[in-house]
Amino acid sequence: MRPSTTLSLSCILPLLLGPVQAQEPGQRWGSSNSSGYISKYATALRSAGLNGFADTLTKINGTAPATALFSQLASGRNFTVFAPDDAAIRRIPAAVSQNRTLLAEYISYHFVDGDFTNRSDTTSSGGRGPGASQTETATAAQATAALLGRRVVLRDEDWCGGGGGGSNNSSGPAPNPPPFAGIWPNVTLGRTLLNASALVALGAHKSQVLAWTRVSPDGNITILNQAADTTVGNATRWRNLSINPINNTLIPPGNLTTALTAIKASALQGVLGGVQIPSARGVNTPAVLALQRARGITVFVPANDAFTDAVNGSLQGLQGNASALTALVQNHYINGTTLYSTQLADNTTAVSAAGEPLHFVTNATGTFVAGANSTTARVVHPDVLLDNGVAHIIDQVLFAAESDPAQAASAYESATSAAAAYSTTETGPIGVGPGGARPTPLTSTEPGGGGGGGGGGMTTVTVQPSYR
Repeated sequence: MRPSTTLSLSCILPLLLGPVQAQEPGQRWGSSNSSGYISKYATALRSAGLNGFADTLTKINGTAPATALFSQLASGRNFTVFAPDDAAIRRIPAAVSQNRTLLAEYISYHFVDGDFTNRSDTTSSGGRGPGASQTETATAAQATAALLGRRVVLRDEDWCGGGGGGSNNSSGPAPNPPPFAGIWPNVTLGRTLLNASALVALGAHKSQVLAWTRVSPDGNITILNQAADTTVGNATRWRNLSINPINNTLIPPGNLTTALTAIKASALQGVLGGVQIPSARGVNTPAVLALQRARGITVFVPANDAFTDAVNGSLQGLQGNASALTALVQNHYINGTTLYSTQLADNTTAVSAAGEPLHFVTNATGTFVAGANSTTARVVHPDVLLDNGVAHIIDQVLFAAESDPAQAASAYESATSAAAAYSTTETGPIGVGPGGARPTPLTSTEPGGGGGGGGGGMTTVTVQPSYR
């Protein structure tokens, strides 16, 4: 069942009339000089004890990614910032810190479009962190349930921030509630400002996303898909920015090989290593390379425990049937569309890369995906982010060797057409509530699995993320 929302007039009017941002009297940030804005922002960061992050913004000034970033920040739109503390800045690897352009791209990954402030959260210290006294209201808990697909009513104050309740003065930030966050396995996802072609290959040239959660209702917010435990400290607000200190510098998602290695999905890696998939040019390509060259994918990754003796015996029986093995792999991913956990709506169907249906059911016990032969798997770890999409770890192998090339081709064409026409800016939790766009239920693929453009020639950086 899709989550429903009840919005007050205070939320509806901004959607009809355009965003209304908090500004200093007489100041139009959108027309102001971004360098002046960033200078004042750096001063505010230093007053909050984030000297290293302030120095880093100064360091990257003048690079092309920083120019684009600063222009957006100075536009007056709301943004949520995950700002590394001084110790985290000192730990940035030299391969990144000594390359100003690459450093600017990494810094862009710390800025999320929109105000995610959880205005239902009451706090005595302005944010959540070690020693902070916090209580979370029932409304916030109800809102997190929407991420699992339950029917709830969301109050407009849960994510209609508009800069309210924060500081408009230019000298320093003021205390602010922490960001809205789902409670694990519910995840909150926001669209960041990282859109460098060497690091991101999502469909419709979308920017990369960031995922975070709470392990318990009163626990710290944790940023997911990072090599080290990354938690969010006490939040503050300055002008149009909600500033949330973190104890590590964020690393953008790597490719599928990096992710499979990090989550120890060795069994699937072995299967992919033995399967060839026809590319868009009709040339057989190793499956993992075809997946990494796609632009916008959703991969359902069976955990190692899913490869039981019975499953392995069935796989052995397919070794002489290349087309069946190809279809089996293709029935585990969707090409052309990236579906995060919050977009796997209850009772909807997508189309796999083999042209077969993937049916989703979400209820109080979790999110499930059923393959063409009715094999059902539960999503046990959602939203393992990839540079070109997302992977969800499942507890069963979707053992379907059927394929429908005509349906696959038709679905992929629909997906690419929809992606080309996509223009919505996501300024809220992806897939949930105001500002978080949800794609059409029928998603699409290409029969070859490697088409859809994108892919080859991705810059390899020595720093790669791990996944939690």
